[in-house]
Amino acid sequence: MKRLTRLYLSALLAGIAFTATSQTLIPNNQEVFKLSLETHGSYNEALSGEAERDRFLLNDFKVEATGTVTPWLSYAYRQVLCYHNEWVRANGFGSYIKNAWVNLQLSEKLSATAGKQDAAWGGFEYDENAYRIYDYSDMNDWMDCYFTGVGISYAPTETQEVCFQVTNGSDNRSKSPSFYNLGWNSSYLDELLSLRYSVTAGQQAKGEWVWMAWAGQQVEAGKFLGYFDVMYTRGQSDPLGLLEEQFAPEDEESGAWIGNTGYLSLVTRLNYRIHPKWNVFVKGTYETASVYKANGPYESGKYRTSWGYKGGVEFYPMADDNLHLFLTASGRSYNLAERGKALDALPEGNTARLSVGFIYKTPLF
Repeated sequence: MKRLTRLYLSALLAGIAFTATSQTLIPNNQEVFKLSLETHGSYNEALSGEAERDRFLLNDFKVEATGTVTPWLSYAYRQVLCYHNEWVRANGFGSYIKNAWVNLQLSEKLSATAGKQDAAWGGFEYDENAYRIYDYSDMNDWMDCYFTGVGISYAPTETQEVCFQVTNGSDNRSKSPSFYNLGWNSSYLDELLSLRYSVTAGQQAKGEWVWMAWAGQQVEAGKFLGYFDVMYTRGQSDPLGLLEEQFAPEDEESGAWIGNTGYLSLVTRLNYRIHPKWNVFVKGTYETASVYKANGPYESGKYRTSWGYKGGVEFYPMADDNLHLFLTASGRSYNLAERGKALDALPEGNTARLSVGFIYKTPLF
C-alpha cells in the first residue's frame, strides 16, 4: 500500500513537472503547481470521560498539491498522513489518498471532474475543509465520503449550480458505479443566504440501497456567519455502521445483524469575528439513530440519541487565515432508548474536554 501510494504521488508530480516545462502549452506562473501541508495539533485535557485519550494529538496532517494548468484544466491531489477519525485509525489507514482528480472546464457554465473526489453532498459542516474541523457530527464522522467517479457541474448563473455525480461505492460487494448524487448549490441577496442541498441513492450490496437527503443553510452578514444543517440517511444495511457496532452480536453466525437503520443529524454553528484577528464561535449537534423497519431482534423505533456542544475562541496572528490558534471547550452526551438497553448494549460515557492548539496550512511552493 505504501509503495503504491509513493508511486501514485511520484507519477502525479512527475507528470505535473513535465507538463509545466512545456512553454507552448502552459503559462509560466505559480498557479500551475501549489504544494502545501495542512496541520491540526492540540493539547487536550479531559474533564469527564476519555480518560485514556492522549493529551497531545496530531489530529490532522496531510499534503496537498493543486494547480490550474490551463484555463480549462485543473487538478488536485491530497494525501492524508494522519487523521483523527477513529475508524480510520482502527483499520490501519493512517495514510491514504483522499483526492486525486482532474477538472475540465468544458464551457463557461459546464465542467467535469474525474478521479477520486469528495461526494457531492449538501451541508456546510461537510463542505468545510476537514483540517479546520475540531469535532464532526456523527453523520459526517462515520460516513465514507471519498469515492472514485465522474461529476458534472452546470452553473447557469454565478449564484446557481447543479451537479450530478456517479461514483463507486465503499462496499466491494456492490456493483460499480453504485452511488448517484444530485446537488444544488445557490446563494441569494449578495451571498447573505447560501444553500447546499443534495439527494443521494446508493447501492450498498445486491438489492440493498441507501438513501440520503442533506440540506445546509448559511447566513453571512458582516462579522457574523452561521449555518444550520439537516441530514438524513437510511439504508437496508446500516449505512453508517454506528448501530451495527454498538448492537450487533459478537457471534457472527447468529445472523442477527441490525438493518433498516436511519440516522438524523441537526448541526448548527455560529461565528462572530469580533476583530480581524479574533473569532468566537459556538456549535451544537443533535442526532438520533433508529430502526425504521423491524428485523430480527430489532424492533422499529429510536435506539440512540446524542447531543454535542462546542465553543471557543480563535486567534489569527497573520494577515491571512492560513494559521490560527484556538482554545475550545467541548462535550457530548448520549442516551440509549429502553429498546436499546433491553439488548444489553453498553451505554456510552459522556465526555467533556478543554483543548488548545493550532491549525496551519503551510504553503511550500
